[in-house]
Amino acid sequence: MCATRVHPGAGCGARRPSATFRNALWAEWTKIRTLRSARDAVLAAAAMLVLCALFGVLTGLTPCREAAAAECAAFGGVRPGLCGYHLAQIAIGLLGVLAVTSEYATGMIGTSLAATPRRGRLLAAKAAVCALVALPAGGGASAAALLLARSADAGPGVLPTAAGAGLYLALVALAGVAAGVLVRTTAAALVLLVGAALVVPALCPLLPGPLDDLARTYWPVTAGAQIMAVRPALPPWAGLGLLAAAVAVAMAAAAVVFHRREY
Repeated sequence: MCATRVHPGAGCGARRPSATFRNALWAEWTKIRTLRSARDAVLAAAAMLVLCALFGVLTGLTPCREAAAAECAAFGGVRPGLCGYHLAQIAIGLLGVLAVTSEYATGMIGTSLAATPRRGRLLAAKAAVCALVALPAGGGASAAALLLARSADAGPGVLPTAAGAGLYLALVALAGVAAGVLVRTTAAALVLLVGAALVVPALCPLLPGPLDDLARTYWPVTAGAQIMAVRPALPPWAGLGLLAAAVAVAMAAAAVVFHRREY
């Protein structure tokens, strides 16, 4: 006689069906929207973009025109309205990190794997939810920052640049997911993100001339940021494609580790 029936209508010993991708998406969305630290990370990213643009307006550093080329250079070539992206990317990357490491910290990763045994499906759901949160949040905040800074005359326009900035931040969120899977702790994953996004670009000037130019141009993070630049060193969408390729490699590595690891 069955002690417990694990699924209505199932026979003795029947296993509960694995969650579909739609079920996994809904579960991950519920986790993200109820995780206070994840919500705070998204709000912080948006606030950094808008507040930096406001600071630029108040200090007279915008709009960016030919006559203000020196002022634009002070932002590392990035359009003044998006000067806050340096910190915003860390906050939005933290969103991706927390989507993974918060479950390792609480031990809920075991429950998630019990509900969705197919690990590739679970990882894909986490990645999709983080990207779908980061894209509109980053794009909307970027559009607001550009309009506030009145720097639309410095490039192709507010909407294309804001869309590119949103895609850039969505890719950073995916990089955060990959980092969280690889190292499993929030602090270590954040160190990886800060190193890739801020430390490596800051150390580029220490390299010999030709290597410095190569690193500044083709390091995935700086290449992706060309979508927000006043005078991009690479075709903007090509630079974003290079970042996307690097993130895809990181996600593939994370998927392999996630499959081989017990938890």
